Amino acid sequence: MSTNKEIFDQFTNTIIPELKKVSGSLGSTMYAENTENSLTIYASPFISVLWKGRKPTSSSAKTGSPTLQEAILSWIKKKGISGKANAHGNVPTSEQLSWMMSKSIHLNGTKLYQQGGKQNIFEPILTDNRIDNLVNLIGQRYYVQITNIVKQ
Repeated sequence: MSTNKEIFDQFTNTIIPELKKVSGSLGSTMYAENTENSLTIYASPFISVLWKGRKPTSSSAKTGSPTLQEAILSWIKKKGISGKANAHGNVPTSEQLSWMMSKSIHLNGTKLYQQGGKQNIFEPILTDNRIDNLVNLIGQRYYVQITNIVKQ
């Protein structure tokens, strides 16, 4: 008979790769810690931006490391994105583009935030059915233990 930790490990070994797959770059922050009595999945505290969007920056916010502009610049370079020419035919540099994008997000939030968000991306993975199956496995384990005690 499996221990709770083994049941939790099996569950998280199946779930975590699926969660990472839909989490983009934030997926690398996900991991699980399982004990005999608990299952905990950890991720970046910013993971909810994937379905809520990023709200405008508050006036009391501390500067991040990297800054939003630096993170956007890295993303622009990684994806090979270039800006569009303005009315005068000038194309912004990657740095200028990252500055414009970060300024817009700081003032207005992301487009996803402005649109009110979307369904939590983890709901199709962390379904009621999967949670019920996990609970049933744990319950079955205790049922067998209790039954064995009664028989003895």
